[in-house]
Amino acid sequence: MLDTITEQPAVFPRPQSKAAHMPPAAQWLVLAYLAADNDLEGELLSDLAEMERVGSTPGVVEVLAQVDRSPGQDTSKGNWHGTRRYYVTRGTDPRKINSRLLADLGPTNTGDPRVLESFIRFGAQHYPAQATALVLLNHGSGFYVPPEMRSRERTASGHAAASSTAARRRKRPIFHTTRERLLDAAPASRGIAYDDGAADCLDNQELKRVLATAHRALGRKVDLVGMDACLMTMIEVAYQLRDHAQVLVGSEDVEPGPGWPHATILADLTKNPRMIGAELGAAVVQRYVESYRHGGENATQSAINLGRLDDLVEAVDVLARRLLAGLKSAAVIASLLAARRKTLQFFEGLYVDLHHLAANLATTAGNSLIADACRDVQRIIDGDEVRSPIIAQAH
Repeated sequence: MLDTITEQPAVFPRPQSKAAHMPPAAQWLVLAYLAADNDLEGELLSDLAEMERVGSTPGVVEVLAQVDRSPGQDTSKGNWHGTRRYYVTRGTDPRKINSRLLADLGPTNTGDPRVLESFIRFGAQHYPAQATALVLLNHGSGFYVPPEMRSRERTASGHAAASSTAARRRKRPIFHTTRERLLDAAPASRGIAYDDGAADCLDNQELKRVLATAHRALGRKVDLVGMDACLMTMIEVAYQLRDHAQVLVGSEDVEPGPGWPHATILADLTKNPRMIGAELGAAVVQRYVESYRHGGENATQSAINLGRLDDLVEAVDVLARRLLAGLKSAAVIASLLAARRKTLQFFEGLYVDLHHLAANLATTAGNSLIADACRDVQRIIDGDEVRSPIIAQAH
């Protein structure tokens, strides 16, 4: 299926300049990759409808969406399945996808890097822009799959059993029917863009490869990578992308089912298309948290300057080395475990907030070298624009 994907010309290209045979560069190109071949199909179709409330502004902000649908989840919007590529236009009819169809690609695997690479090359070639945002909409699992999710009872039909709570079904964590395929992979091989039909996902190494392809196709780093998914703004994920993207935006916690408020974010970008990646990242953070302010849902979002990771990475490495050296002491081991238990945790305790962990270790370690390393991690995260990689954060 995947080898049949070809780079097709746009069916509805925007007007070209008569002076040149290429379309004039827009200010922004937004590439939305909707990996909806799973139980998030309904939410992701709603995300596309949100984008259509604003649509593209030709020559200013161009929005492309590639949508992979499930054959058995949501029956709205024509109830087709497979993968289609759209030029996102403004529309308000909730019964259909209002955007212009550019290509019907048939069945694809959103977890195959070649599928996303093809989409990025298409956008770069046919809709050149001064800045590019790549937004991945799907389940996300951060860096690791917890052991308790490695086995799921299956129903007689072969489908994975449903989650025990409605709240879990409304989140965007790892899609459980894909977990079985990931059991034998190394812990680093976790990621995003889960495709239930293909039982695959984009792991962190593959995502790095995709961003390298985007870097070459655009002739520059991707200005913003948006993770409209759970658990993806981890230092491990950011480190993988640092050479090929400028800004990473996403949540360190699980995201509620509705995800980003795409209409308000696109409206901000359309109103001020001269904003740079850091400014767009800050706008996403603000609009995301505003959208959940009065809804009773936990929400957190941050924008990270990937060009400013070096100091923090080095500080974390120093802390790790000193912790490893301290493991010879039973007192250090006990204090480390105590600090871990007190630290802000996400996803049933699998992940912790780095700043909070450092703060707890600094007061409980009983080791001045470890305490100094912890305070350095905190200072860099809290630091000024020169040292801190945090562009904006809210919760």
